Amino acid sequence: MSQPISAEETNNFAKEAMAHMARQDIAPTPDNFMVWYSYVAKKDPDICQRIDWMLQHGRIFDAEECNGLYLRCMTLAASEDGEKRDTALQSASAGVEKSVAEVMAMLDEASADAERYTETLTSAGGELASAEAAGAVRKIVSNLVEETKRVADQNRKVNDRLEQSNREIAELNERITDARKEAMCDGLTGLDNRRAFDLALGRAVADSNGGASELSLLILDIDHFKKFNDTHGHLLGDQVIKLVAKCLTDCTKGHDTAARYGGEEFAIILPNTDVEGAVSVAEQICEIVASKRIRRKATGENLGGVTISIGAAQFGGSESPEELIERADTALYAAKNAGRNRVEVALGGPVLRVVANSGGA
Repeated sequence: MSQPISAEETNNFAKEAMAHMARQDIAPTPDNFMVWYSYVAKKDPDICQRIDWMLQHGRIFDAEECNGLYLRCMTLAASEDGEKRDTALQSASAGVEKSVAEVMAMLDEASADAERYTETLTSAGGELASAEAAGAVRKIVSNLVEETKRVADQNRKVNDRLEQSNREIAELNERITDARKEAMCDGLTGLDNRRAFDLALGRAVADSNGGASELSLLILDIDHFKKFNDTHGHLLGDQVIKLVAKCLTDCTKGHDTAARYGGEEFAIILPNTDVEGAVSVAEQICEIVASKRIRRKATGENLGGVTISIGAAQFGGSESPEELIERADTALYAAKNAGRNRVEVALGGPVLRVVANSGGA
């Protein structure tokens, strides 16, 4: 959870954000201000890393780039729901611990009752051996009957509580499983979210054993998505994002991981795949997305289609996951600058192969 900041700090962040925007000749819109406020306040490492990289490489903060950063900020805001899911997960786990503790306490009590019952039987055996009168025998037997009933009743209570606890634990485990899935899933597309992607890429890099097994990464972005959103509205924009996500799902299989990286940007982790294989997958995705047509459901109006640009990179064996992402991201920007609707490969890969360019979208 982020710590509250003072009014003075807020004002300083706001002034610094406006100063950055002025230096980069960025329009002082509310969306852009949100991006740069997040940057100076260091609210999101991904946004900070991206802006720092752009500043170092002299990148221009055009309208499309600013919109992409804004969408990442919106993704950050949505992550607050993730904190709520984490709280639910912790609550469910605490519930399991409580139920188990209650059951263990009852088992301890039942064990103590069994010991007392054993002592009663032992004592009764000794008394029967020395009993001389019928009245004494009847009293001993009566005590045994009462003790037996009490223990039987206690055992029934323990069994009932055990059954109830088993049901409660099963329900709590289902809640934990659901919470974990939600914490790793993008709500709009159903793909893995950024958190799940980061974990999956870290595992894939580790599993590659320093490059002993091949690993490739695709970073892709919907071309001119801001223009589509501004023209047709955010609801149709969401439909486009879901359409692209469906294409990714259809083109990946096995141990591949498709994720929504942020906003209109996606990523695909391809274990046991060299860059040639990754480019083949990327070309297939480009062609499928470009072939789709978008219609407004209310009117049936054909709104045309969209295209995507993709950057591909093969894991070098000694780089970090962040460095692999940066190389794929650089290749993505090369594809954007070369005309969009195409695939380009990061430095160190094979000769570039390009999807037929239909003029971009």
